[in-house]
Amino acid sequence: MKAIILARVSTKEQEEGHSIGAQKQRLEDYCARKGLQVVRVFEIIESSTRGKRKEFAAMLEFAKAQKETVAIVADAVDRFQRSFTEYYAG
Repeated sequence: MKAIILARVSTKEQEEGHSIGAQKQRLEDYCARKGLQVVRVFEIIESSTRGKRKEFAAMLEFAKAQKETVAIVADAVDRFQRSFTEYYAG
């Protein structure tokens, strides 16, 4: 199966404690262990609660444009969605 890696922090300041580089490495290792083929890595610095989520929306559009099912792999649920009440029912 193919996978998209989502490495995200909300602010530049948060990048200190939740380094995008560290997230990316953990996620690449995870995909390798699970036999997932990484087709793209999204490194996003944007809040999930303030303003439009342009980069996040671009990642979702990329995922939807794939011809086959693709997994979106994130370090933690909060990197992908604001709460469990949000989900894509595509």
